[in-house]
Amino acid sequence: MRWLCAVVFLFFVTVGDVAAQEVSAAVSGGVSSLSAGFPARAPEPLPQAIRDDAVDDAVKGTWELGLGYALVGFRSTPFNSTLSGLDSTVSYYFRDHFAVEGRLSSSWETHSSNDADAKQVFYGAGIKFSWGNRKLQPFVHAFLGGVHMFPQTAFGNNGLGIELGGGVQKRLMQRLWLKFEGDYVRSQLYSSGQNNFQAVVGVNYRF
Repeated sequence: MRWLCAVVFLFFVTVGDVAAQEVSAAVSGGVSSLSAGFPARAPEPLPQAIRDDAVDDAVKGTWELGLGYALVGFRSTPFNSTLSGLDSTVSYYFRDHFAVEGRLSSSWETHSSNDADAKQVFYGAGIKFSWGNRKLQPFVHAFLGGVHMFPQTAFGNNGLGIELGGGVQKRLMQRLWLKFEGDYVRSQLYSSGQNNFQAVVGVNYRF
């Protein structure tokens, strides 16, 4: 009798364990099905600040305005003079690194070998070619135009002017550049030719 009770007890224990395992598997399967039907939402990426130096350096179709200080050394047969004044430029980029450029500069005497108040105005148009990266851009340019010079002599004070030179532009902000420039200046005044030099420091605004 005792062995019969033991057999019956073992039978019910085994059946209980199997039923418990089946219930656990069913519950796990239901949870997995629910998870598959409702996938977890992916976390949204954190906003990232755009650095100024990561802005695209393509400038095709843009304008550039320049304003600066010019120091001019003028040497001629009638007199020699050192002049300083304002330099202004405007450029339009047909390509990323190629532009047409216009210049108007006006300078006044700071030191002269005579008593006359020397003044000079240059106006011209030309081309500009630049290269480099988003922060630093060397450039070269050339202008053809005219020179108006005071004082006037018996040979007149208007003549042909040519400027050849270049420099470098350093980025200060997204649209603002600091410019350093040096130019060879050839002028035809007072019935002779003059070979002079000018230095320019200024800022360019690109838009």
